[in-house]
Amino acid sequence: MTTQQRPKVLVLAGTAGTGKSTIAEVLLKTYRPNHPNLEFVEGDDLHPPANVEKMSRGIPLGDEDRWGWLQSIADTSGANATKDGITVISCSSLKKKYRDFIRDAWPSCDFHFIFLYASKIEILRRLKQRMGHFMKENMMESQFKDLELPVVGEEKNCYIVKLDGKTFPQIENEVVELCGELMQ
Repeated sequence: MTTQQRPKVLVLAGTAGTGKSTIAEVLLKTYRPNHPNLEFVEGDDLHPPANVEKMSRGIPLGDEDRWGWLQSIADTSGANATKDGITVISCSSLKKKYRDFIRDAWPSCDFHFIFLYASKIEILRRLKQRMGHFMKENMMESQFKDLELPVVGEEKNCYIVKLDGKTFPQIENEVVELCGELMQ
């Protein structure tokens, strides 16, 4: 990282079932040769036990449940990016006020929100195939209810990658290309 570059956080955003963690693995594999300190933080791992327990019982989180978790997202990714220049984290970032909160918590970093977006039908199909995760398919509706997709070009550093009708290699290539531009 040169002195002119600000630390960057690439936030893989979107509802459950969009493949945030899978895409993060692809980004690490692709970009670690040129960014040996590049790390990925699984945002779900930063949820406090009370949130995980609540979601495990099929109860959606409300705003009051998320603020502490969002602070952990900002602190962890901001600290990593400050140390290493760039980091990747997964965080649903469903509402604009959540994205603003994260940005405001670490104003010394540039947060780039890369939304992986799929229709409810596609997400339901994916969640039915997913095993062992606390986010259950019956909670999908609450995530779509909360989802405020950014208006690209109006909300700073936000991007949307549409997933419907695309193969995983197509999605992978689109995200890798976008992130390659962001890592410049």
